[in-house]
Amino acid sequence: MSSAPSKAIITGSFMAGFAVASFLRYLDKKRISGRNRQNAGAFPEGNDSSMFWGDVNELTKVPQKNKFLPAELYGQMIRDTIGCCVDALVVRFNPLTNRKECLLVERATEPVKGVWWLPGGRLFKGETFFDGAIRKAKEETGLDNVKPIQVLGFYNTFFPTSAWDTDECKGTQTVQPIVLVEVERAAEIMLDKTSERYRWIGLDPDQAIKDGEDKYVVDALLKLQAWNSTYGEKK
Repeated sequence: MSSAPSKAIITGSFMAGFAVASFLRYLDKKRISGRNRQNAGAFPEGNDSSMFWGDVNELTKVPQKNKFLPAELYGQMIRDTIGCCVDALVVRFNPLTNRKECLLVERATEPVKGVWWLPGGRLFKGETFFDGAIRKAKEETGLDNVKPIQVLGFYNTFFPTSAWDTDECKGTQTVQPIVLVEVERAAEIMLDKTSERYRWIGLDPDQAIKDGEDKYVVDALLKLQAWNSTYGEKK
């Protein structure tokens, strides 16, 4: 007479244990998923990956004259060493289409002249990645109202040509962090001499592939999607 209740107790305990284990696995998967999204490329949101050994203000305070090299020396540096250039994935919300869009510029100079690219350029001594992205957005597009959000990743890029090529040496290599920046209010785009034209595109990497966007742009959108899969969705 006691076997039936015992079986019921055993079955009930098993089911309860299974339910608890399943719930714990779900919480763990959710925790890992959230951690991975927040730390796209292992960079916590809002952290631009700068590390300082000493006083921050002193280390980032560099005289203007020390940020530029003579043209001949700079050209040699471009050809013979690896530089660091920060690119900005500039995002705005378009109320007409009710979606977020990113800004592309058509490059007017080498490398990748004529290619639709992200605004960006050389990182100055004393600059953080966020500072460099803000400066390049303003210099190349006229936007002085952008807010840095996230370092999406880095690229080690190799180009067959540069603006400083000689007969003996051509091409350049750069390390390029991509920083997500958001336009905080509507403003007119004013391009500098490094770009010919500009346009806004959606944030869907699959659509960017269909539209024939450069692989650099596509990969930046993929990194954005990996960081936050719902970032580009309608409000």
